[in-house]
Amino acid sequence: MPNLEQKKEEQPIQPIETNRHEELLERLTDFYLLNKNLIIGISAAVIVLAGILFFTLRQSQSSEQEASIAVSQIESLIAKGNIQAALEGDGPAKGLRDIISEYGGTASGNRARLLAGEIFLSLDEVDSAMSYYKGFSGSNPDLSATAKAGTAYCHQEKGELTEAAAAYEKAAETASNPALASSYLADAADTYLAMGKTDTAVALYKKIIRNYPEYASAAKARESLLSLAGKIGNTGI
Repeated sequence: MPNLEQKKEEQPIQPIETNRHEELLERLTDFYLLNKNLIIGISAAVIVLAGILFFTLRQSQSSEQEASIAVSQIESLIAKGNIQAALEGDGPAKGLRDIISEYGGTASGNRARLLAGEIFLSLDEVDSAMSYYKGFSGSNPDLSATAKAGTAYCHQEKGELTEAAAAYEKAAETASNPALASSYLADAADTYLAMGKTDTAVALYKKIIRNYPEYASAAKARESLLSLAGKIGNTGI
C-alpha cells in the first residue's frame, strides 16, 4: 500500500494561474514597440488610400453626370435626324466620339458606344459599328446584351453566320429582360436555319416556346416550326 508521500508525488502538476488580460496587454505593448514604425506606416497608407478612393468616387460621379447630360443632347440630335452632328458634335454639344473618348468608362459613356454603333449601322459602316459594340464594357445586363446582339448583326451583315449565331445566343444568355432574351434567341434560331442547321434551329424554337410562352417570340417560333413541318416532317409541336 503506497504511503502518503508517494500519493503526493503522483498528483499532477497544476498550471500556474496567470492574469490573461494583463498578459495579453503586455504582448500587445511589446508588439507595438517592436513594430510601431510599420504600424504607423500602414495606418498612414490606409488613410491615404481612403482619401484617394473618396476623391475617385466623387470624380466618377461628376463624370457620369456630365456624360449623361452630353448623351441626352446627342439623343435629341438623333431624334431630329442630325446624324453627323451627333457623331461630331454641334457647337457646344460634344459629339459621340468626344463623349466616348472623355467619358468612356462611365455608364453614359457606354450608352454613347451603343448609339455610335447604331448610327454607323445606319450608314452601312459595319466594321465601325462592330468596333463600338465590342468596346461596350458596362455592367447593365440588358445593355450588354444589346451590344452583343449588335455585334451579332454586324457579323450577319458581313456574311459571318457562324459568329452571328453564337453572338445572338450569348446576347440571349446575358439579357435579364425575358422579352429581349427570347428575341435574341429567335434571331439565333433564324441564323442557324439560314446556315442549313435545321436541327439546331428547331431545338432553339422549341426552347423559346418552352421558356417564353407568353412572348411574341414564342408565337414566331411556332410559325417557324409549322413552316418547317411542311418541309422536314413532324417538328414535335
